[in-house]
Formats: sequence, C-alpha cells, structure tokens
Amino acid sequence: MGYADLVFTGGVRGGRVFLADAARTTAHAVAVTDGFISAVGHDVAALIGPETEVIDLAGGLLVPGFQDAHVHPVWGGLDMLRCDLSALATREEYLDRIARYAAAHPDDEWILGGGWQMSAFPGGTPTAEDLDSVVPDRPAFLPNRDGHGAWVNSRALALAGITRETADPADGRIERDATGAPSGTLHEGAMGLVNRLLPTEAPERLVEALLQGQRHLHSYGVTAWQDAIVGTEYGDAGDP
Repeated sequence: MGYADLVFTGGVRGGRVFLADAARTTAHAVAVTDGFISAVGHDVAALIGPETEVIDLAGGLLVPGFQDAHVHPVWGGLDMLRCDLSALATREEYLDRIARYAAAHPDDEWILGGGWQMSAFPGGTPTAEDLDSVVPDRPAFLPNRDGHGAWVNSRALALAGITRETADPADGRIERDATGAPSGTLHEGAMGLVNRLLPTEAPERLVEALLQGQRHLHSYGVTAWQDAIVGTEYGDAGDP
C-alpha cells in the first residue's frame, strides 16, 4: 500500500474517530487515499509520506457525515436563491430585506423566497398591509421557515381571487382580520390558492437550486439525505 493523501490522527491530546458501528467503536487515526477511507486504526504512521496532509484532531471527535431523512434541498435552495429571510429574526429586518430584493429585481413577475419565523409577528401571522408597504406593484409569496404557512400581499390575494367570501379549504385556513377579510397569512392547504399561480421554474434553475441546497447541507456536515418532495411538486411549499 502506498502513502495516503490525508491522515487524521488523535495526536498527543487523544482525539478520536467514531466508527458509527453497533458497538460504538472508536479509533485514533484514519487514512484517506484517492477520496476513499483506506485505513482505520491506532497506527497509520506507515501511510504518512512526504506529501501526506496530516491533521491532528487535537482532542476532538471525527465522525462520518451526518444523514438527514427529511429535507427539501431543491425548495430550500430556491429560497436561498430568491429573497432569503432565514438569517433574519424581526419584522423590520424582513421588510428591509424584501424591499431591497424587490428593488434589485425589478423585472421579476413575482417576489418569491421565504424563511421568516412566526415569533416575529403578533399571533405568528404577518399582514398583507406590511408586505404591501414594500411590494405594492407585484404579487409576493413568502413561505415561513417551516413551510406550513405563507405571507402574501394584497396583489397576490387579488390574483388568487381570495376575498372575505372565500371559504377555507378543507386542509388549511385563510387568516382573517376582525371584519373577515383575508389579512395576509395563508396556512397549510390555503397556500395552494396562491401557489398554483406561481411561475414554473426552468429545469436549469431547479438544478441550480439543488446544488445550492447541497452546498448548504455539506457546510453542516450533512453528506446524505432523503428529499421529502419527490416528483413535480417543487413549486409547493411544505410537505406533500
């Protein structure tokens, strides 16, 4: 066996390698050659050559990549490519980001994105009036960070024909003000009343979104996942 390209070693501080087997075994070194694990054990010194990169775990724990059984990499990637609100936390921050995004994308037919948190708004329900103040000229559809509710403006409500007379769908609810008029938040299946009007994304855009989502997952050590939306429903927000 030749030299390894990369070796992780426990070093003097006793770092460990978690093998993720049923016995929860640990080792003190792992070697990587041509992108594959080539050896695991307490002594890989013979695999260290003049060009081998050696990383001292410095008392830390090296683990295999995490796997997530329920993610939406395409949907999440699209949100990151659109008006991404996920790193913000307040109503004022959201409105500022949305206003800046709308100004930077004057030719977009819809303002799309999402990632807001319910705790930023009274009752967890943002209003169309607020969204109208920064996007008065185009429809806006912004799902929250769990994907089970959406913030829409008056233009989106009008295009979807949602009025005080519109009944709640069986699988959702239209948030309403004290007079019964739709106030700007759509829950669960009610999102579909607007979502069905969204422009279709080109396949190339979906690939771009997938790669963006993949980069984000990799940045957290998530190296394998199961997409919880399989099919042609990537325009939908939320679980199937």
